[in-house]
Amino acid sequence: MKYVFGVSSHLSFYLCHKIVETDLLNPDNCIFFFTRNYHCPTKYDTIYKNIIDTDYNVSTNSGRVFEGLNFIKTKRNIRQFDALVDAYIKGDEFLWYSQICNNDFCSLFVTKTNCKGYYVIEDGVGSYREINPQTFTGWKSLLYKLILKPIWKRCFEVKNFFITTDHPKFKGCIATTEQCFPLHKKYLRCVGLPFEKIDLGFTPDALISIDPLYLWIKEQHEEKVHQELSKHIKAKKYRCVAYKFHPYFNAKANANIKKRYIEIINKFYDNVPLYELDSVIAIENVLITYQCDFYTDNSSVAIYASQAGSKCYSYIPIIKHYTKENISIHKGYPNIPILEKVLIPIEVEHSRNNH
Repeated sequence: MKYVFGVSSHLSFYLCHKIVETDLLNPDNCIFFFTRNYHCPTKYDTIYKNIIDTDYNVSTNSGRVFEGLNFIKTKRNIRQFDALVDAYIKGDEFLWYSQICNNDFCSLFVTKTNCKGYYVIEDGVGSYREINPQTFTGWKSLLYKLILKPIWKRCFEVKNFFITTDHPKFKGCIATTEQCFPLHKKYLRCVGLPFEKIDLGFTPDALISIDPLYLWIKEQHEEKVHQELSKHIKAKKYRCVAYKFHPYFNAKANANIKKRYIEIINKFYDNVPLYELDSVIAIENVLITYQCDFYTDNSSVAIYASQAGSKCYSYIPIIKHYTKENISIHKGYPNIPILEKVLIPIEVEHSRNNH
């Protein structure tokens, strides 16, 4: 039996590693299907040798295999996918560990004849929602049921929900905390926090997650958000502040956007001792080790950080202050209770009200 793990972040990697250890799986039978250009932490290179590196999900459309009316290209994409994974699975029976169900390649794995079941593993804040978003609604739901799924089963078998639990191959959900998968508690297995202590060579008092605001708000608002957040950071008089870019910034297509954000950070966090964390460093490991203050929009990382003793802050109030566009992004997402809100300075409120 082989075990294929879908991984796109440090959270999913360490969770999968925890599953391997807990279930006493042979690492030689484990295959890691990396997406979003994720790379295995160096210390595990010699443990996990079956790595499938892909750039799936580095942008909105990069996880697509189905090509609409271009049936020939869709078939070619499916053949290429099968050739990629079959080189590692080698026709053996396997279990698939997926972060979500509503993408093309989850269905591609599930519909392989040698797939004997699939688990859904925790995947950030989306796994804590009290809704299970349906991919196709209204007339698109009819299109899905009557055409897409019957004709293109390989791409659409389990794609109609964020988590598909009614498929005969579904085995259950696996998470780090009991609060995860609130709608699927009867399927939940909790394995505990999988993170580990590390040595950065310095001791941060605070850690800022540079979240991808460009996905949701206008460019002119990005500076405003960090301008106000930096005022809060400066007022705290931290001796050492670490920051890390969200994985979306690592896509080659976003190189110029990342450059712009670096300029913003250098502009507004002057006189603050800043250290950028490399993409290979897990924020969770830093917070578990140093229990420093943590700043984010609404990341589930705060759940793990609070358990380690960190004080966590959300800068959503600042985002909402400058644009109404962002409000819908967190619709259906949990309001993580341990996140304290970073408040807008009074003079900024007055400035806005006077215009």
